[in-house]
Amino acid sequence: MSDQPPPLKPSNVLDSILSDGGSMPTARLGIRTLAFLMDFVLLTALATLIIWKIAMPQAHPGAFAEFNDWTQALVIQFSEDGMQTSSELPKWSDNLTEALTYARDLQLLIFWLYFAIGEAFFAGSSLGKRACRLRSISTVTMGTPPVMAGIVRGGLKTLTLFFAFPIALLATLGALFFNKRRQMGHDLLSRTAVIDEKYLNMPEQPSA
Repeated sequence: MSDQPPPLKPSNVLDSILSDGGSMPTARLGIRTLAFLMDFVLLTALATLIIWKIAMPQAHPGAFAEFNDWTQALVIQFSEDGMQTSSELPKWSDNLTEALTYARDLQLLIFWLYFAIGEAFFAGSSLGKRACRLRSISTVTMGTPPVMAGIVRGGLKTLTLFFAFPIALLATLGALFFNKRRQMGHDLLSRTAVIDEKYLNMPEQPSA
């Protein structure tokens, strides 16, 4: 009989590598949240500029002025009627409805492109991640996520924000409780993980 231990299964190898004591420790939820908030603020400002200053005047001229008129009518109604639930809100015109749908779709595309390009072409990073020294890796190759994985991950992350919020967000966060690698739902589906570069290859502390 051999005294050698049985070979590690692939999942156990990943759990070992991506653990706090492993060679590529995964990022904790707090620092990931900070990186995401930085990206979100930047993207919201960028998307607002592109949509309302560049795209909307070309595709739907007059929509911004109409939206301002609707907002003012809403403010006047609330100031006169108070918070009465029976009061009927001012209605959007068909043109404004179409313009706001266009703005939402364009915002979704901007978010998707930003996250996908960062994942696929900038070593699994983004401005927020770089500021916090985080990056995504493929759990298949342990390197930069492939282009398709980056596109899928960016898309899933964007869909979590824009559809079925906050249920989709709670679902992707819930995945953290069912794996040892701190992978969220979009991490698991795109076969990626987020590592914290501050703790890569840190030398062991000498014992006292």
